[in-house]
Amino acid sequence: MNRREALKRLIDKKFNGKQADFARAIDRSPSLVWQCLSGHRPIGEKLARAIEGKLRLENGWLDNPPSESFELENPKASRAEVAAGALMGRRADDRNINTREGPQVRGLVPLISSVQAGGWCEVAGSFEASDAEKWLPCPVKHGPHTFCLTVEGESMKNPYGKPSYDPGDIIFVDPDVAPTSGARVVVRLESQEKATFKQYVEEDGQCMLKALNPEWKPRYVPLGERAAVCGVVIGKWVPE
Repeated sequence: MNRREALKRLIDKKFNGKQADFARAIDRSPSLVWQCLSGHRPIGEKLARAIEGKLRLENGWLDNPPSESFELENPKASRAEVAAGALMGRRADDRNINTREGPQVRGLVPLISSVQAGGWCEVAGSFEASDAEKWLPCPVKHGPHTFCLTVEGESMKNPYGKPSYDPGDIIFVDPDVAPTSGARVVVRLESQEKATFKQYVEEDGQCMLKALNPEWKPRYVPLGERAAVCGVVIGKWVPE
């Protein structure tokens, strides 16, 4: 087991896979943790010993972790976990609270531009953490190449119900999900640098992109053979 595998096991077992909590515990940025786990940055001697020191692990633990289960000495709970615990305690005593526990955060994904999304399939493997506008927590299960985008324009704003996407909404896009008819997708059309966001439709053997806004012109665009599907939308976040 190499250091990267040992680090992933450590985060999965002791931080429930939450990279942000692990980054906070070792006083490092989430982007650095992502780089280490993805293989974009080697876990050198200095960093490995620093991680072990912060978590009170034996010197050399990352080079030779125990094969069985292990315990950390006095792991520090994150502020979010403490707050969540206090909130759950209050909910048990207050029937008037109109909220419920949110989804588990499953890792951070990069927020990128529509131009970056257009070439994502080619550059995902060499993407640098600093290339992202920011890193956002994704609340749903997703693949290793997932990214997020800010919705531009009103072509996907549906005045008659859901799904609907307003300008400024954040969509999470997974390139490892195969598109099916009705799915919302991010696509780079032929001869275009920027990616576009539309609904994927298959009808009578033809593949098309559809705008959810009935007033958008053109509402349907043929999906040519040279178009590239950059990923399928797996969720959205609405910033305040």
